[in-house]
Amino acid sequence: MLPRFAIGLGVVLALVLAFTLIADDPDSPGVDVHDVEAAEPPPRDAVLADAGWPEAAAWIRREVDDGRPVVMNVLASWCTPCKRELPVLNAAAEDNPDIAFVGIDHMDLRENAEEFVEEQGIVFPTLFDIEGDVAASIGGRAMPTTAFFDRDGTMQAMVSGELTERSLEERLDEIR
Repeated sequence: MLPRFAIGLGVVLALVLAFTLIADDPDSPGVDVHDVEAAEPPPRDAVLADAGWPEAAAWIRREVDDGRPVVMNVLASWCTPCKRELPVLNAAAEDNPDIAFVGIDHMDLRENAEEFVEEQGIVFPTLFDIEGDVAASIGGRAMPTTAFFDRDGTMQAMVSGELTERSLEERLDEIR
C-alpha cells in the first residue's frame, strides 16, 4: 500500500501534467507570425523552396499583410492521410482566392517531394522543410497538420489529422 503523501504527490503531478497539456494545446490560438524573427520569404508561387519556420512565417506574414488569411498544410509523400486530403485542399484553394494556401513538405526526400507535388497536382505553393522546423514551431504532432492563420497573422486553429470538406469549410469560415 502506498503512503498518503505518495498518493497526494501523484495527484499533484497529474494535475500539473494536465494543466501543462492544456497550456500547450496546439488547437489553441497564439502562434503569431509577426513574433518570428524576420527572414526573406520564399516566392509567392514557390514549388519546394527550402524553408524552415522563419521563412514560412515570412511567407505567411507577407500574405496576411496583404489582407489574406492563410491555410498552412504540413504534408509529406510518405503520409497516406495527406494524399487523401489533398483533393479537398486543392479544391478549397481554387474556390477561395481570398485565402492563401501553402503546403509545407515535412522531412521528406527532395526527389520524393518533387514527385509527390507533381502526382498530387498541388495547386498552391509548397515549401520544403527537411528539418521539420515548421511543424515543431507551431506545435504540430501528427501528419497531416493544418494551421489556420487570420488576417492578423495569428494562428486561430490547428487540425491534426485528415481534413474533410466540412471540417475545412468550418475552419475557413473562422478565419475569413
